Amino acid sequence: MRGIPGSLLRTVGFAALFLFAELFGRSELSAFGGGRVVWPAAGIAAVWFVVQRSARARWVDWAALAMVIVGVNLAVGASPAVAAVCLVVGLAQVGVFLRLLPAGHPAPDDLPELRRPRDLWRLLAAVAGAAGCGAVAGAVGLWLATGTLPWSMIATMVTSDVANMLLFAAVAAGAAAMVAGYRARHGSLPFGGRPATRALTCARVGECLAVTLCTAAGYGIALRAPGVSMVFPLIVLTVWAAVRLCTAYVVLHSAAVMIATSLVTVHREGPFAHLGSLMTATMVGHVFIATVVLVGLVLALGRDERDALTGDLAEEKERAFQQAELLNTVVDSMADGLAVVDSEGRPLLRNRMMQSLLGDRPSPSAKPDVPGHYGLLASDGTPATDADLPSRKAIADGRTHAADLLVRNPALQQDRIIRSTATPLADPDGQVRSAVVLLRDVTAERRHRDELASFAGVVAHDLLNPLATVEGWTEAVGDALTDAPEHPAVAEAHDGLVRVTRASARMRGLVNDLLAYTTARDAAINPVPVDLGHLVADVAEARIDAAMAAEKPVPVFTIGELDPVHADPVLLRQLLDNLVSNAVKYTAAGITPHLTVTSSVDGDTVAVTVADNGIGIPADQHDAVFGTFHRAHRGKGYGGTGLGLAICQRTVQRHGGTITATDNPGGGTCFTFTLPTATEADPAGTPASSGIRVPELVG
Repeated sequence: MRGIPGSLLRTVGFAALFLFAELFGRSELSAFGGGRVVWPAAGIAAVWFVVQRSARARWVDWAALAMVIVGVNLAVGASPAVAAVCLVVGLAQVGVFLRLLPAGHPAPDDLPELRRPRDLWRLLAAVAGAAGCGAVAGAVGLWLATGTLPWSMIATMVTSDVANMLLFAAVAAGAAAMVAGYRARHGSLPFGGRPATRALTCARVGECLAVTLCTAAGYGIALRAPGVSMVFPLIVLTVWAAVRLCTAYVVLHSAAVMIATSLVTVHREGPFAHLGSLMTATMVGHVFIATVVLVGLVLALGRDERDALTGDLAEEKERAFQQAELLNTVVDSMADGLAVVDSEGRPLLRNRMMQSLLGDRPSPSAKPDVPGHYGLLASDGTPATDADLPSRKAIADGRTHAADLLVRNPALQQDRIIRSTATPLADPDGQVRSAVVLLRDVTAERRHRDELASFAGVVAHDLLNPLATVEGWTEAVGDALTDAPEHPAVAEAHDGLVRVTRASARMRGLVNDLLAYTTARDAAINPVPVDLGHLVADVAEARIDAAMAAEKPVPVFTIGELDPVHADPVLLRQLLDNLVSNAVKYTAAGITPHLTVTSSVDGDTVAVTVADNGIGIPADQHDAVFGTFHRAHRGKGYGGTGLGLAICQRTVQRHGGTITATDNPGGGTCFTFTLPTATEADPAGTPASSGIRVPELVG
């Protein structure tokens, strides 16, 4: 029931219930001006105002509470002053309880949640705060009204209010939780509809009946005995109920104990009646009730919390299992091989395609020879070592590595080329002890590419003869027209010959680049120790001489102390010449090219950097420039075939190195490539400056 009509109806119902509780609480009067010894109305008032916390007309509830308190006190013969004190106590208790109580569900189910022991401690703190405030207000009020300070009645008031408010709040919260749960499952209460039944096992029903019968028999005997020694051991029955049965039963069990104990004590019967005055008996009785309530709720809520956590853990485990199954299915359905390998090369995880690509060979044993076990060779057919594997490199330096490998073992009908890409996998502590390896079968791709490259090389070689013929006859015709008299037709013929000569030169450049690319890809390499400084100086001198002969800006070279390398001198010279040629060609008009060549040693490799002051490379093309026939500055007056950097990359890769392009902080581009360093056993090369004159060379 929502809105003002429903709120007023709840107000009337709670007011009637509170009136009955007030009359019951006044059934026994103390010697101190009619003070109460049992006041269940405290618990009802607490529940009343919690339920009505969000009501629009709350003043009606406060007015009804005040009318009932004052009316009942005056009706039982209390003085107006005592009635006023009781009114202040009641309002103070309710106000403090509402202030301290944490909000639960929205109105009208705005009751404290009782799902875990933490919720119970919060409720107990609110109850204790409200009871303590009421006790202080009652003590001060009675002292002002009667001139006496009844400490025994104050202590009884606190214990009575704590026990009643705690139990009534627990009953209300449990009832609200049951209603909310039913609504969540079925959408409405079962009035006139489906009965709210719950499947219970025969064993659980039998245990519930056993606890009920034992409780009735035990308390029936103990509450008639003259001493308290028979009562407190009955808390074992509460423990039994809390450990084995539902929380709702524990609340009802505690309520039954409270009612029975209160009725027996108020009528001066039972074990607590012989402890002295009625106040003392009532106080001890409520201490016993509070103990029963707290023990039962703490154990029951602790069990509920444990069951909830266990259920959540089981659900999380099931979800994790399903995710793991899904991940395994996805990994096994991949078209590429996937594996996680440790620092020794042992696979920690691998999918079916990984096994298939390697010939379905079993995993290697401890400290395996991975290349020998799987028959892994370098792409040119030379034996591969553990140090050549991308996974070992990735684990060693924490970077991604890739390489093409040849697989040759008895399990495969024919050789297979795979591209292995390894990415370092860091542990939670940040250490890299394993790597993720991705294998892709590139046999068909490599075969197709090789066929195209071979075809391009054959075509380029075959084109040289007719191209030489065209160039020869063009030169011969040009010489013949030199002595011809001036005539418009002769001038037109000269112009045509110039065009044919330029086209032939472009054609020869393309053919030479195709042949160079084929050589860089297919020719056997003969690595020897090379004095890199000497070779760079030689390339720089040739480039300076060419610029002087063409009457173009003479490039300026700054050459640092360069470390010797282990490489093929012919291919290395071609690599350096291409990089220098690019740097000079892609310099803006009117600008003198400045090139800086430096090197550094990193372990067993030498990193060589060639920096220029040219026009640079577009931001999104630093990787693309190494592609075949790629030109970064098309249509800007810069010629070329787009094969120069592709040749450079292939040359470096065949030496086991890498090449990258980055922006030069001072403007231009930095090309950095790596080559194997020359060992100490290699013979020393010729110094870069011996017998070589390099104009405009700064080093």
